[in-house]
Amino acid sequence: MEILVVVGTLSGIGGIETCVRTLAEEAEANGDRVRVLALCPSVLDARWHQGLAYTEVPNGSRSLRWQMLGGLPAVIRACKTHPPDVVIVIYGSSILLVRLGLLLARLKRPVMAWLHFSTAHKQRTDFLRYAHGHICISSQIAAATKKIVGIAAESVHLVYNGARIEAASAMARSTSGPLRLLHVGRLMVGRQKRTDDLLRALALVEGDWRLDLIGTGEGEEDIAGLHALAEQLGIADRLNWLGWQSDPWRAVATADLLVLCSAFEGFPMVLIEALARGIPCLSSDCSSGPADIILHGHNGWLYPVGDGGALAGRIQHLVRDRTLLPPAHLVRESVRMFSSNMVFRRIRQAIENTIERFGRRRYA
Repeated sequence: MEILVVVGTLSGIGGIETCVRTLAEEAEANGDRVRVLALCPSVLDARWHQGLAYTEVPNGSRSLRWQMLGGLPAVIRACKTHPPDVVIVIYGSSILLVRLGLLLARLKRPVMAWLHFSTAHKQRTDFLRYAHGHICISSQIAAATKKIVGIAAESVHLVYNGARIEAASAMARSTSGPLRLLHVGRLMVGRQKRTDDLLRALALVEGDWRLDLIGTGEGEEDIAGLHALAEQLGIADRLNWLGWQSDPWRAVATADLLVLCSAFEGFPMVLIEALARGIPCLSSDCSSGPADIILHGHNGWLYPVGDGGALAGRIQHLVRDRTLLPPAHLVRESVRMFSSNMVFRRIRQAIENTIERFGRRRYA
């Protein structure tokens, strides 16, 4: 099977890039082929696509409007050069562009939307009804997609996101000394990631703890603001700022708990990656993803978004008694269903179902 994936503006260091690479690698291992077309170059790191069958619009714009104009010839060329069996788009705004490109290339192929964002945040839902199939990475996204006018329930497929959990080595936990906390991801004051929620909650926790922060901000004001907040709260000496790391799991030797404070997500892969290493997770119960991944009290805990008291309270319990942390082997076992191979099988089944439905519609 020949699969064309069309992506828009990507940073080069995010979760979507990881998902696209994993899809391509799993497809190749199963005898299929994934080609990637980017409507503009990556913003921060162009190395993410090394080794992939990848092309991009060299001077492509980050503007969706200009991507529609400048990307059309590239879509037509990609479809004619290697006719795909299906085209998967990451951003709903690209659906009409791809359908027009297929029409001009004189190819009748289904277009599928691979939904990586909550339909309540940063997702152009107006165009989703023009896709022939919808690949959803969380149960909340799938449920919301089915409610969109014009989308048939049978076109919506819940597949989750996958990680190479078999290759993840267990990470050591501390047996004495401070409770070792870990935060991996973009650092923000408020907005999506709400990193300042974690700092404010930790200021309420009594006892011995340390926090390693891996990631960078979207701007210097985020980093400066978080450093200033840590000083103001009197916890700066307990924080270890490690910056962005290409392999965050090699940057720290010990982790007892990963904490995620987001206001919203799509499907936070950092939770899967941590759990696969035996690290329990404490996450906000945001839309969407954490509730699919974290089994409350089994491999971690959920708390209401923005509830600093609940966040601090859970950490306080663990500082006082780290035997409350679930056993590493149970934590690792809990994410088996999110292995990259199992997720690829679900995606391929969704593609096959969509191709079949598309064929029935054409010849009905």
